[in-house]
Amino acid sequence: MGAGAVGQPVGRLKDLARGWATAQALPPGPGIPAGRERWRGPRRDVAWAAAAVAATSLVLLPLRGALGVLNILLLFLLLSFVVALALGSWPAACTAVLGFLAFNFLFIRPYYSLTVNRADHVLALFVYLGVAIVTGRLVARVRDRTDEARREGRRTAQLYELNAALVSGVTVDAILDLIVERVVRVYGARRSRILLPDGDDGEGELVVRAWFPAGVGVAVDRQARPMVEWVMTNRAPAGRGGGVPRVRMPHGLERAAPEPAGGAALDLLYVPIATRARAIGVLEVGGRPGGGRFGEEDERLLATFADQAALALERARLSAEAAKSAALLQSDELKSALLAAVSHDLRTPLAAIKASATSLLDPAVPWSDEDRTEFLTAIDEETDRLTLMVGNLLDLSRIEGGALRPDKEWYDLAEVVADVAHRVEDITGDHHPLTVVVEPDLPLVLFDYVEIAQVLTNLVQNATKYTPPGTPIALSARRLPCAVELAVADRGPGIPPSRLPRLFEKFYRAGQEGKTPGTGIGLAIAKGIVEAHGGRISVESAEGEGTTFRFTLPLADGPAVPAAPAPRPTARQPAG
Repeated sequence: MGAGAVGQPVGRLKDLARGWATAQALPPGPGIPAGRERWRGPRRDVAWAAAAVAATSLVLLPLRGALGVLNILLLFLLLSFVVALALGSWPAACTAVLGFLAFNFLFIRPYYSLTVNRADHVLALFVYLGVAIVTGRLVARVRDRTDEARREGRRTAQLYELNAALVSGVTVDAILDLIVERVVRVYGARRSRILLPDGDDGEGELVVRAWFPAGVGVAVDRQARPMVEWVMTNRAPAGRGGGVPRVRMPHGLERAAPEPAGGAALDLLYVPIATRARAIGVLEVGGRPGGGRFGEEDERLLATFADQAALALERARLSAEAAKSAALLQSDELKSALLAAVSHDLRTPLAAIKASATSLLDPAVPWSDEDRTEFLTAIDEETDRLTLMVGNLLDLSRIEGGALRPDKEWYDLAEVVADVAHRVEDITGDHHPLTVVVEPDLPLVLFDYVEIAQVLTNLVQNATKYTPPGTPIALSARRLPCAVELAVADRGPGIPPSRLPRLFEKFYRAGQEGKTPGTGIGLAIAKGIVEAHGGRISVESAEGEGTTFRFTLPLADGPAVPAAPAPRPTARQPAG
């Protein structure tokens, strides 16, 4: 008998062992009854060991004359190794004992008897038994450690994936969905759900926030609700049996009827989702891998998933509280800035109005007509100033509320630039020489005349406020490929680079507050108006070289442009 003939049955034994190991490792399928799953255990493993010894004996029996006692003994020893690797130490020991008896009965003379005539055969039998048992235990121990390392590696991979999801900035719902999916796909449960209170403050009725697979219901049945509440209150896991009595049933809860799931009852385990300070929710897991009841090892592994869910929920809560605190802080800062900006600008015109009115009402002083006219002019100018301030605040509120709707018509940009230059002459005067440069043959542009004039006026007024007397100011307009650009430039001291990003914020002032009049909302209004027209506004500045504000207005298609511009409306002169 050749080596190939001997290797063939040995190879078949290895394939059979690999099949046993695979069947042992697979989770129970949905079509296998729970009672048959629970049969998996020592009795089944011993039956497999006995079958393996019987099959090996039947294969080797016709070959006992050709192989010899030593080769057959080695094959039985190899069988013990394979069984230890596939099933563990206890089935390997059974294989060693059964192989000892089968080898003595079938392969040592006299055949079919347990009598041994030769002393060396007796020694060989007992050496085989000892080596098979010891090496079987060693191989089984290596197998158990390998399985433990594989489980630990799987647990580490789960933690890494969940932590990666936490730091990646995905939503809480996405993280909860990932956790319940991993409980089913990686841990091997049949189903998983996460239950959380429906109130924002952690109070309220428990509802299902995440579940897997998709066919799992989201309703919490009457029997499960008291157990879930017990788990949240005591922050300890609890279980409930399917076709058998409930496991680790909390004290004080009545026994519940089994819950059907896909035609078969599932064991359920409820694990608290909690931090050190409070209980957040409950992780419900249905169907232990391999069947049977959930144990302490299952609780420890599933607590890992629950801890990750608690971390995600706590992080979301803290982020929401931080955002709320930041919003409140920003609101307080805006309120303080508004009061600081408006109070000064309100006090000045009100004081002038009060002084002029009091003087006019004083009967002890005989005012001349010229004096009365002067007082009334001051009242009129300061009233206009107050009206303008209120109008700017209303404009800002409309911009923030999205209620700004430009009344667009077709206008000539050269006309609005010339109009603004004429109206700011009282502001610029001889102190700030104003230069106007408008590119010839600019097309008609669709915009709100009053609002764009207000933007240009605000920019020119800012240039006069924050530059020393004698600083020239340039007002220009030119055409770009898809828009027209208007700019207001000065040759003043410039703005520090650190302050440029905040220039268009409400109530922010780049100059020294208190020394320069204004509320700090002119640029915020200009930005809102330009963006409402579909344009963009920007600023360029270099210390010692000056500042330039630019904004664009988009050009419409050619066929929509009329032949003549619309008549100029009456513009309100704004102030920053």
